[in-house]
Amino acid sequence: MPRTVSRRPFGACAVIFAALAATQAVWPASELQQVLANFDRVQRSIGTLTADFTETTRSTLLKHEIVAHGKIFLTKPSSVRWEYSAPEEMRFVIADDQYTGYFPLRKQAERRDVRRWGEQLFRFLGLGQASDELAKFYDISLQNDTGSDANTVVLVLDPKKKRVRKRMESVQFWVDQRTWLPVRVQYTGAQGDTRLVEFEEMTINPTLAASLYVVELPPDVEVSRGFSALSGVGDPSDR
Repeated sequence: MPRTVSRRPFGACAVIFAALAATQAVWPASELQQVLANFDRVQRSIGTLTADFTETTRSTLLKHEIVAHGKIFLTKPSSVRWEYSAPEEMRFVIADDQYTGYFPLRKQAERRDVRRWGEQLFRFLGLGQASDELAKFYDISLQNDTGSDANTVVLVLDPKKKRVRKRMESVQFWVDQRTWLPVRVQYTGAQGDTRLVEFEEMTINPTLAASLYVVELPPDVEVSRGFSALSGVGDPSDR
């Protein structure tokens, strides 16, 4: 049976980010093993997942942060759909070794064959993945984020490959210790740019139709070869 976990939005994110370095403390290895055991137990139970999300992007190239809202759908082993509703309608889908991005208002789309690194892309997204799967690409450590919710712990994923670290510094998972589900994920680029995704109304193992991962493009849409879904964190062919 599907189960839903409701979360209130996290506030004062800018203050949290500013205080993060001063409030984090590294946990002992035994604590990390205990957290990963609980995290893995839940992650391995996930076959499908849906959640509402708020995404905040901060970059030195942007005058102001960009806040977007939408919904994510995930079906293991390798299908995912990010559906943005604001500030612009967009859809990003990875399924059957194919990436499709669709921008209805612009009448534009992009497609790319991801056969060579589809598994790496799914691991990059992280959701639904146990620690042994994530460890293929990341070194995992545990930090205590006392500046936000006392019920969360932070898993820090550092890329193992040097060429990836040139573009992406780390991925952080805020995990709720009551449910052992990620409630926030932050991707940090090598230049300090960040993409924070906060999840609400997460539902585990709902029935999802295969058609969710099929993007029908109208005939007047211009299709190019691109990969905007992970813009700012590097080309996934580097992974």
